[in-house]
Amino acid sequence: MQIGRRQEVRILYGDPAHGSRALYRQAMIGAGFNNLREFDTLEGFIDLVAVAQPDLILMDIGLPGGDVAQLVSGLRHGRLGINPYLPVILTTWEAERSVVRRLADSGPDDLLVKPLSTKSLLDRLEAVAMNRKPFVVTSDYIGPDRRRVEARRESNVPLFDVPNPMRAKLTGEGFDARMLQQAVMAMNEQVNRQRLQASAFRIAFVAAQIVPLYKAQTMPDAHTLTMLRDLIASTEDIRQRIVDTDLAHVGQLCERLLIPARQMYERGEDFVFTQDWQKSFDLLKTLGDAVLAFFNPDRDTAALAGEVALAIDRFQARRAAQEAGQLPQA
Repeated sequence: MQIGRRQEVRILYGDPAHGSRALYRQAMIGAGFNNLREFDTLEGFIDLVAVAQPDLILMDIGLPGGDVAQLVSGLRHGRLGINPYLPVILTTWEAERSVVRRLADSGPDDLLVKPLSTKSLLDRLEAVAMNRKPFVVTSDYIGPDRRRVEARRESNVPLFDVPNPMRAKLTGEGFDARMLQQAVMAMNEQVNRQRLQASAFRIAFVAAQIVPLYKAQTMPDAHTLTMLRDLIASTEDIRQRIVDTDLAHVGQLCERLLIPARQMYERGEDFVFTQDWQKSFDLLKTLGDAVLAFFNPDRDTAALAGEVALAIDRFQARRAAQEAGQLPQA
């Protein structure tokens, strides 16, 4: 990277500790990044990201004023700022597995555990700019692909090279506000299309597991209810994404699917099995398959069913291994 071009990169950075902010500022200015804006609360960040059009965000998870993980997830899902694909680096003093997992699930590019050296900070800035991971889009995640190589080989989920103005500026390609807007809009269309397919797959995946349990009058446990909640969330996600489009008939399918799903979830572990419910169980599975088929018009129905079955086998095998202590709990 040429130092002269680093001054074009806009960076927002925040930490509750003045000393940490001063350290970051000194390190970045020393490396040629001098287009900097700082904040010390999440409210300050929200105000800045709306107007500063940053190329990268560096912030600590301990910032007061809210939940950083929720904020990053909101950014990735387009609820904050104008660019859902901004490079985000988080810092933390906490290295507990549960904390790291929750932060990673929100979609940042990197997570740095304190204390930080100047070199490690600058190395991560360069890595995010020049060797950024492609994004993956699922029913509940938008962000850099964190899967192991083996998991990628087993999956046919597409990867996306998202807009990266920081790289464009550092390499001299140029990237103005108009280009960013066009790139973000084009990527949003791809992400939205993939999100619809992912949510549809999730619905079929969950329905194929829980419907046989209910039909066999197996009392729902916490795991079953969690899956049912996922089905409801995925269905609502599709319904919201097709508002004001020509897919009103799909919205009607989603509405019909949500009626029994919500009733089953609300009854929880106190569910009372009756003959009338058998039709509702069949309807749930049928509608789930119909939604999946609609968003995959070029795919063979049998092939889709095979993918769902394979995903279930892998999921259940992994869950069994976790319960046996052979794999860490998710």
